[in-house]
Amino acid sequence: MAETDSHLVYVGYDSREQAAYDVCEFTLKRQNSSNISIQKLEHRELRQRGKFWRKWRIDEDGQYWDEEDGKPFSTEFSHTRFLVPHLAMNDHGENGWVLFCDSDFLFRKPLYKLFNQVDDKYAAMCVKFNFEPKNSKKMDGMIQSSYPRKLWSSFVLWNVGHPSNKQILDPIKTNTATGRDLHNFSWLKDEEIGGIDESWNYIPGISPNTETYLHSFNVNAIHFSEGGPWFKEYENVPFAKDWKTQYKNALHSKYLREAYPNDFEK
Repeated sequence: MAETDSHLVYVGYDSREQAAYDVCEFTLKRQNSSNISIQKLEHRELRQRGKFWRKWRIDEDGQYWDEEDGKPFSTEFSHTRFLVPHLAMNDHGENGWVLFCDSDFLFRKPLYKLFNQVDDKYAAMCVKFNFEPKNSKKMDGMIQSSYPRKLWSSFVLWNVGHPSNKQILDPIKTNTATGRDLHNFSWLKDEEIGGIDESWNYIPGISPNTETYLHSFNVNAIHFSEGGPWFKEYENVPFAKDWKTQYKNALHSKYLREAYPNDFEK
């Protein structure tokens, strides 16, 4: 794909982690100029539109529980991420490749470098981690679940019109399948999921050679899955300085847009 091609990107949104979302959105825009359309995956808006009706509950500790399968989950977009193929096709008429990512990413390179890796024989592409969680709780105190293909769904290139994605194009699948089946991409065979360069989903503490990459620009996208600098107990994790710098830039940009809306395109 050419550097000037436009890309459709869906970013998961969790109202408890606004700072993480702000940095993700800001760095996406900064790296891609105008050649990007960012869609916020916000479950309340999707519920209002009748796209998402899965029932949740929150216990006294703030833990989310899914009433469909009785299992805990950790973010407000744990399930809605699987609506991306449906939303891309029905809202934007997109039948090709689109990107989903968690909100706790910081982007350092333009997306055309990522989309140049796509192969139309695949229904989806991602970094194929072989990860077994060591901790029972995540950085925000939510229960850590373990399952095959763990973390694969945190950053996914979807080939929307691929025949094997027919099941997931129907929102009923996202609203009724178990969370495990969704995150396992249970409707796809192994050979239908392609791999992408790990530098696009680089997780400090999980991905190899963190110290080697710490002062390198070879990391295209940093994923703070194991703890982000917006949490006090993780404020000194690898790449925290990069995140804090971009957070200040994001806040400044947001202030300017709110203060001088006529100087920015709608």
